[in-house]
Amino acid sequence: MSRLEKFIFAMTRKTSQVAQAALVLVMLVIVANIIMRSWWKPLPGSYELVELLGAVILSMGAAYCAMTRGHVTVSLLVDKLPKTGQAIVDLFTSLVSFIFISAIGWGLIKYGTMVSKRSLETSTLGIPLYPFYYLVAIGLMMLALTALLELLKSVLILIGKRNIK
Repeated sequence: MSRLEKFIFAMTRKTSQVAQAALVLVMLVIVANIIMRSWWKPLPGSYELVELLGAVILSMGAAYCAMTRGHVTVSLLVDKLPKTGQAIVDLFTSLVSFIFISAIGWGLIKYGTMVSKRSLETSTLGIPLYPFYYLVAIGLMMLALTALLELLKSVLILIGKRNIK
């Protein structure tokens, strides 16, 4: 299991680095827009760029956040359960998360393929949209993998093959 954890952690770190690069690009676009607005006219398509890169930031960074448990959880009631009860709740939530996130990721891949066939692009800059749909889908698939890993951990706890958290 530790090799699988290390692999998924390495992959989520890579997707997080893509999100970090997109965040830097967003900051540069916003600063350039502010500077150009004060001297001449706004940067054309800055809204489109920030919108597309924002989707990349959120989707590509979510898996790393989940892997490092950087998200906020409310476990007021779950903490009062015995450890096996907590593992059952974790199993259920991980299973539901995995199913829904995988379905959304798969749907985005299919939608991205349709967008690619139709050659859809942004209105101002003419940037093709399908790569962004694929990037968001990759980010969601990585998030689904982290949910699957949590699901496997919960199963191992319940069958007694792994120490209780």
